[in-house]
Amino acid sequence: MTAPTMRFDALLLPGMDRAVGHARRWLRDVLGREHPCLDDAALCMSELLTNALRYTESGRDGQIRVEVTWSARAVRIEVIDDGRTATVPHVADAAELDVTGRGLRIVASIAKAWGTEPRGEGHAVWFEL
Repeated sequence: MTAPTMRFDALLLPGMDRAVGHARRWLRDVLGREHPCLDDAALCMSELLTNALRYTESGRDGQIRVEVTWSARAVRIEVIDDGRTATVPHVADAAELDVTGRGLRIVASIAKAWGTEPRGEGHAVWFEL
């Protein structure tokens, strides 16, 4: 049996709200409309992008980098922000949940695995499906 062919692509986005929609369309083009992970990948990626825009310098005239590695059956996406935030990305506990704070809970419930790692002054938040 041969290992699945993994492919890689990346996108650099300006730190503005419409970047999320652009990234979803880009992901659909990269993975293809028939990829079995497309919907879950687009949802999780959107949550991570929104967090980067809301909580980091990326959303204050910064940038966000999205990296996707995929095969016919699996997807790994990293969202890399500009950093300079007061907290490390984390799943909000029940006391923190209000109108916001559900993004990483959604990612954690859908993804096979997810995590964070420092990247320069920012963070890479990743997930795998």
